[in-house]
Amino acid sequence: MIRGWSLPLLFLLILLLFLPVQAHVTISADNNDNVNAAFSVEKPVKSYVIYGDLHRAGDVACYRFSMKAGDRLSLSLMAPGYDTPLPEMIIMSPAKVADLASIPAQVTIPAGYAAVIVSGQKPSHADYEPFSPSAVFEVANYSQQIVAPGTYYVAVISPADETRYGLAVGHPEEFTPAEWVLVPVNGISTHLWEGQSDIAVVAPFLAVIVFGLVLIGRREHRRGNKPSLPFWLASCAGLFYLGGAAITLVQMGRALRMTGPSPAVAVTLVFALIPIVLGLWMLRMARSPALRSLRNRVFLVLIGALGLVFWAGLVIGPLIAFVAAAVPEWQVPPAAHQK
Repeated sequence: MIRGWSLPLLFLLILLLFLPVQAHVTISADNNDNVNAAFSVEKPVKSYVIYGDLHRAGDVACYRFSMKAGDRLSLSLMAPGYDTPLPEMIIMSPAKVADLASIPAQVTIPAGYAAVIVSGQKPSHADYEPFSPSAVFEVANYSQQIVAPGTYYVAVISPADETRYGLAVGHPEEFTPAEWVLVPVNGISTHLWEGQSDIAVVAPFLAVIVFGLVLIGRREHRRGNKPSLPFWLASCAGLFYLGGAAITLVQMGRALRMTGPSPAVAVTLVFALIPIVLGLWMLRMARSPALRSLRNRVFLVLIGALGLVFWAGLVIGPLIAFVAAAVPEWQVPPAAHQK
């Protein structure tokens, strides 16, 4: 069995090494409606994306960046669609003479700062984002090499009620282990920000889980089997992997309807195919009479670790795989047989 699965898995692992990693780390901020309460973005040259919702026209969200000479302040302002309100941003820079004539009254510019307004423009097209498959509608961007080091501020302003915005910051893609593992979970937040309902986002995942458990339960009942706890844990982990892949594929199709074909879809397919391969491998192992052997326990741990690396099972699936590898077999006490 392992020989049959190892070749395609090895191929996909090698393929991934040649794919550019361009995902953003997702962060969120609240109660940052003025420069004094501005949300501080750590390592602003690192690639982040901040999602927000300004509820009333004229609302403001402020962010603070500590920049060094030679850094580049890169900002991209996004909206969730073609016909949604277009936010604008004001970039505030230190050590310059300020011209505040055209600055909206609700935005306070710190003393000694200059301010530049970058207005949102209706997007002419959408770009395909492959890691959390989605359509990206950029409405404004700003890039500046930093000459004067210090604290910089960015204010995002709402032109209308219920303005949703995304603010992408920085360029180099860096991840801590926790940030990498949580990319698929944060991706769900992105889809909700786009305006999708909770049910619409998780429906493919739930459908795979429920349908898979029904099929497995009926099959085992028909054969007169009484599956063990490790069997059900491994089966659930495998279904979680397949369910996470189902979300990815559905969101990929939704995004491509808005963006049109994109070569970046190859990246999405890799991050869908690897969880599918791992999930099917897990389901096959669950049925093995030797599931509790040391060899198969090691494989369960391996599948769980690969699941975390390749964003399978929304984090929960790999954790279940680890539990399936560690939990002892449930056995009927000898006294029960004597009765």
